[in-house]
Amino acid sequence: MDSRSGRNADNDRNPSFWDDLSSAPLLEPTEAQEVERSFAGRLFGDYYQHLGSLIILNFAVVLQVLVGLMVGGALGLGFLGKSISGIAVVAVVVVLFAGPAFAGIFNFARVMSDENEFTRMSAYVTGMRTYATRSWILLAAQAASGGIIFLALRFYVNMHNLAGTVALFIMLVLAAVWGMAGAYAWPLLVRDLSWQHLVRNAVFLALSAPLGTAIMVVVLTLLSAVLIIVPILAAACLFSAWAVTENVALMRLVRIIRARQQDDSGEPDAEPES
Repeated sequence: MDSRSGRNADNDRNPSFWDDLSSAPLLEPTEAQEVERSFAGRLFGDYYQHLGSLIILNFAVVLQVLVGLMVGGALGLGFLGKSISGIAVVAVVVVLFAGPAFAGIFNFARVMSDENEFTRMSAYVTGMRTYATRSWILLAAQAASGGIIFLALRFYVNMHNLAGTVALFIMLVLAAVWGMAGAYAWPLLVRDLSWQHLVRNAVFLALSAPLGTAIMVVVLTLLSAVLIIVPILAAACLFSAWAVTENVALMRLVRIIRARQQDDSGEPDAEPES
């Protein structure tokens, strides 16, 4: 026994568990580990996590598109009849109503999958306000280019010669690239890219994974056809299915391409840009 401290000298030579615990931190500093999820896991996980918000926003998009059709029909078909001018008026009014709605739901999908941002339904309204003008341009450009490709296909399919066959094959390739690039155009639109970078990156991403992109577009198209048969399902998840799937596919391709670039350069993994 130590006469001055009143402690047993054996305790100094043999510290107890509590002595060790008092001198050691309970929590060691650790680095956050990113959980790798598959494409399907991320897609269905994100969709299920925000299912309620997505259903409400999909109803909002459907409502805006229907209002555009009714207003366009009243202005175009009501005054001009079933003429080219009347149909053109309907198309313009639908673009004016549908474009911002598409931008809104794609912006919500972007925020939803970004771990650095808090998901709010106000992201839909923010997307509509921020990208309204760009959404009108993109939707009009897609509709016009798609119409030109469709008319060209109808023209060349009736040409029964070698030149017509070659031209038809070229137009089919262009139609496939147009459809696949369009799958990444809207997710890129809400990421503040210039038009030059948007078109270039959309085409590059489509050609970097042509099979996966083609399968995604075909599956979404078939799913849309099924959903349209049941109107309540279309009103609940038609547009949100496209927005979430295309956004998840875009992020997956970007991660894969960045990983390949880092492997080729031999540099360590860098922190993703915000």
